[in-house]
Amino acid sequence: MPKLIVVENDKVEGKDTHNVAGTATPPATPPPTVPFSGTGDFDYKGKMTGALSDFVKIDGTPVALTSSKSSLDPGETAPGGGHSGLGGKNYQPAAPNTPTPATMNLTDPVGEGKPSATAGSTFVTVGSTPVLLDGDKLDTCGAASAPMNSTVTAGGQGFVNCSE
Repeated sequence: MPKLIVVENDKVEGKDTHNVAGTATPPATPPPTVPFSGTGDFDYKGKMTGALSDFVKIDGTPVALTSSKSSLDPGETAPGGGHSGLGGKNYQPAAPNTPTPATMNLTDPVGEGKPSATAGSTFVTVGSTPVLLDGDKLDTCGAASAPMNSTVTAGGQGFVNCSE
């Protein structure tokens, strides 16, 4: 089945798990806040932006390769963004009296994604580096994340595809 080839700025979405630390409000007081350290799940919303082909372009847009990188959309790491400390969900460790996060910071690297080991065309390459295809998996940020936690979606072009 043919698949579209991924180009610059094509969408990358998924879920990351980050190490977090901060303070939390316990279910019962006092004290008003307690230290918290654990993990949280965050939505990854980004696009293919780095290390794109400088040789092959589709309609003037650089092609993404298995050596390319994704970055988070603007504002995602800002306070209130989906990849900021309090933008997470499913904070762990969970317990019957799990506190509600009051302040939270990510304590591991944020932002960059790289194609997973199984990503890329087995047929189309640029200088021996496979091109990325619609639906390929990426390993996005988060030291506690499992590989292949995000997916790239071709949307920057709709007419060049690769038969796999």
